[in-house]
Amino acid sequence: MKQKLVIATRGSKLALIQSEIVKQLLVAKFPGLVVEFLEVTTLGDTDQKTPLGSFGNTGVFVKGIEDKLISGEADLAVHSLKDVPSEMHADLLLAAFPEREDARDVLVTAHGINWRSLKPGGVMGTSSPARQEQLKLLRPDLVYKDIRGNVETRVQKVLNEEYDATILAAAGLKRMGYKIETESWFALDEMVPSPGQGALVIQVRKNNPFVLEMVRQLNDNKVEKQVMAERVFMHEIGGGCRFPVAAHAEITANGIIFRGIAFKPGFNKLKKIKIETTENELFEMARSEAKQIISKYNSK
Repeated sequence: MKQKLVIATRGSKLALIQSEIVKQLLVAKFPGLVVEFLEVTTLGDTDQKTPLGSFGNTGVFVKGIEDKLISGEADLAVHSLKDVPSEMHADLLLAAFPEREDARDVLVTAHGINWRSLKPGGVMGTSSPARQEQLKLLRPDLVYKDIRGNVETRVQKVLNEEYDATILAAAGLKRMGYKIETESWFALDEMVPSPGQGALVIQVRKNNPFVLEMVRQLNDNKVEKQVMAERVFMHEIGGGCRFPVAAHAEITANGIIFRGIAFKPGFNKLKKIKIETTENELFEMARSEAKQIISKYNSK
């Protein structure tokens, strides 16, 4: 007898591609499984005018999907992990983190140029306060304006010269088949990504052990350790609500390099860390460094 699972997902092209990735992983692991999509329109999809930073830590691209999961209309949900706030409904669980795509950011321009080559006073479109504050350290001469819309929309706005450039996650561009020019990449030391960027997460109800057991078989343990450390940092900082925050744990041959940033409005200095650590010390280090950052801000 065939089993059927329903995945709640946003209806954007990228979200459906990502949900298809999870579907194929499930079908490969459980032959005969039937997987259907339940497309959900979130507040972040319908409100294209409000700057994302104004929503705070509300999960603007997540909550509507979670509602379908809580109600039982869906068995699991697939999210871009960077969209998932640090706090979630008590009945839900982040159950599995499949293989991670490239976590770095990319500069999108009409000519495939580097951030150094942008013209003075050029218009940079970004809805991410963390990206904006980091790029201001590199290019304080640029004009920063909010930009909304899905990946295709934002790329087209740049090609239409509404903006000189925007910054997008490499993961989304690669999953959608965009060519990324060599000059367009940001190094991790130039632009620390959002916590969880490049990673997908499968969310389930805690009271559904059957589905939980299935999706846990798709989990990549190394990815889980990376992204959960990044989310520990985000949670301690304040979930991206009180402060713009970015974090990335890079696994190297010699251990782990953890990068993190936080910026408190009203201060003219962004707090930035880069620490070499080990797998065993990763979580406590992320928590400790975040607490130190908050302590320094609060002492001013």
